[in-house]
Amino acid sequence: MTYNPAGAMISGSMQENPPLSHSLRGRMATGLEPWLAGHAPLMSLAHLILEAGFNFLPVTYVLLIPKLGLTYGQIGTLVLAASLAGTITQPLFGWLSDRGDPRHIVIASLVWGGVLMGLVGFMPSYGALGVLLVLAALGSAAFHPPAAALSSMTEARNRGRAMSLFSVGGNLGAALSPALVGLALGAVGLASTAVVIPLSLITAVLLARQVRGMDLSLLKAQPAASAAPEAAAALRTGSFLALLAIVIVVGARSYFQLALMTYLPEWLRADGQSLAMAGAALAIFMISVSAGSLFGGSLSDRFGRLPVIALSLIWMMVGHWLMMRLTGVPQMAAVVLVGVMIGASFPVTIVLAQESWPQSVSFASAMVMGLGWLPAGIGAWVVGAIADQSTLDTGLQSLAFVPVVGLAALAVFLLVRARSSRIRG
Repeated sequence: MTYNPAGAMISGSMQENPPLSHSLRGRMATGLEPWLAGHAPLMSLAHLILEAGFNFLPVTYVLLIPKLGLTYGQIGTLVLAASLAGTITQPLFGWLSDRGDPRHIVIASLVWGGVLMGLVGFMPSYGALGVLLVLAALGSAAFHPPAAALSSMTEARNRGRAMSLFSVGGNLGAALSPALVGLALGAVGLASTAVVIPLSLITAVLLARQVRGMDLSLLKAQPAASAAPEAAAALRTGSFLALLAIVIVVGARSYFQLALMTYLPEWLRADGQSLAMAGAALAIFMISVSAGSLFGGSLSDRFGRLPVIALSLIWMMVGHWLMMRLTGVPQMAAVVLVGVMIGASFPVTIVLAQESWPQSVSFASAMVMGLGWLPAGIGAWVVGAIADQSTLDTGLQSLAFVPVVGLAALAVFLLVRARSSRIRG
C-alpha cells in the first residue's frame, strides 16, 4: 500500500481539529463565563423589572392630566416627592440590609414596588396618586442597596464586571419601560399600568427560588489586623471620608446627567433640529449610557477603579464641549461619547464605595445610589433657572465644569487613601 503524506496530513487535521461550530461555541462559553458567574445575572434581571415598573410615569401623564386635572406644577411636585423618598431613605435600607437578610428585602421590595406602581392608572385623585408614588418609591429605595450588595458577591477581580451587569439591567429597564407601557396605554388606557404587577410577582417568585440557600458569608467583612485604638479610629474615619468623596463624585455625575437629559431634546429643537431628531438624540444618549455601564466595570477590573472614573469625567467634559459646538452626525457622536463616559463610571463608583466601606456593603451602596443622586434634580433646576434668565444654550454651557467637582472629590479620595496607608504602616 502506497503511503500518501498529503492524505495523512488531511486525515490527521480532520481528526485533531474540532468542528468550527464546536470551537466557536467553546470560545463563546469561555467569554461569557465571567459574566454569568455569581448572582449578578439574577440581580440584573430583577433590576430590569424594577426599573421597567418605575420609569413609565412620564408617558402616563398624558392621560393622567385630563383625568385628574393635574397642572405642570403638581406633576413637578409628584416627581420631587417620589425622588426624595427614593433617595434619602436608601441609607436606612442599606443599614437594615447589613443587619438582616438582604435576600428578603430584595424580594419584598420588588413585590411592593411592582404592585403599587401597577395601581397608578387607577388612582382617583391627585392626593391618592402622590401617596401611592411616595410609598412605591420606598420599594425602589429598599431594593437597590441589598441587590447591589448581592451582585458584588464574587471574586474581587470580577466585581466590576458583576456590577456592570447589574447596572445595565436597570438602564435597559428604564429605557424600555416608556416604550412598552406607552404601547399598552394607547391600546388599553390607564388600566394597562397593571401589567407591571404580574411581571414583578413572577420575577419575585423566580428570585425567591434561586436565592434560597445562598451563602452570604462574602458580604461579611474580614476581620482587620489588630491596631491601636487611635489608629483604628483614624482608619474608620478615613474610610468614611473616602466614601463621602465617592458620593460627591456620583453627585457631580448625576447633576450633569439629569440636566443634560432633561433639556437635550428642547435644546436641539431650538437649534433647528426636527422633533424626531431631538427624540432620537435622547434615545441615543440613553443607549450610550447603557453601553458604557456594561463595559466600565470590566475595564476597572483590569486597569483599576480610579483611572476609569477619572478618564470618564475628563472625557465627559471633552464630549460636552464638542456637543455644544458641532452639528449633525459629529454632534451625535459627541452625544454618544458623553453617554458612554457617564455610564462607564456607574458600576465602578458602586464597587469603589463597597471596597472603601467593606464592613457595611449595603450601606455603602445606598450612599452612592441614594444620596449620590440627590443633586440630579438640583442640576435640572439650576440649568432651567439659568435658561429662564438667559438662554438654554447658556444653561447647558454651565455644565462644562461640573465634572471638575468630581475630579476634585477624586483627588480628596486619593489623599485620604494615602493617609490611611501611612497609618497602616
